[in-house]
Amino acid sequence: MTPAQSLAQKLIARAAGRQEVRVGEIVTCKVDLAMFHDSSGPRRLQPMLEQLGAQIWDKSRVVLVMDHYVPERNEDARRIVRIARDWARDQQLPHVYDSIGICHVVVPQHGHIRPGMFCVGGDSHSPTGGAFGAYMFGIGSTEMLGVVTTGEIWVQVPRTIRMRWYGRLGRAVTAKDMMLAMIGRFGMNGGGYQAVEFAGEAVRALPMEERMTLGT
Repeated sequence: MTPAQSLAQKLIARAAGRQEVRVGEIVTCKVDLAMFHDSSGPRRLQPMLEQLGAQIWDKSRVVLVMDHYVPERNEDARRIVRIARDWARDQQLPHVYDSIGICHVVVPQHGHIRPGMFCVGGDSHSPTGGAFGAYMFGIGSTEMLGVVTTGEIWVQVPRTIRMRWYGRLGRAVTAKDMMLAMIGRFGMNGGGYQAVEFAGEAVRALPMEERMTLGT
């Protein structure tokens, strides 16, 4: 009998074109969305793409957000943001958000993340996408280079931890308090290379912005 698949396994299997995947298995997945910002994106990707003579695999699946170095407080910040703006213009990227908010908030606010998607982001807060029923995680610039040129990335299928919260949160208790409680119990690395599913009455009662906090 085939073991039940966690949500993470189902989403990875879909991206890998498989019916199912096993924990620990290494598979190659097609990426539905790649997000990067002014710090992690153009200033690092542009020279590597030029060196390889490579192009972006699908510009409609790329989102660039200028948020880390804005407002531009010094010459170094102005240089980094200028590189991002010039590159976005030269590449004619259709999804560019300049100085309007934080990347892992801007992307879902503008409808780029939907349930069932497999996404990567050049930011450590990228798992926020999980609040929308997507599988999303952060990667470095070298891995992002592979994604933007091929549209694919390999992953090792993670184990899943289910965090079930019973009851309802008290007044002035938030999702951040929930996360701090879990960190206090399991440690900062308690979920290292594992997928975390949040369940239970308390989670179902959370508004979307609080669910995003759990994913962050």
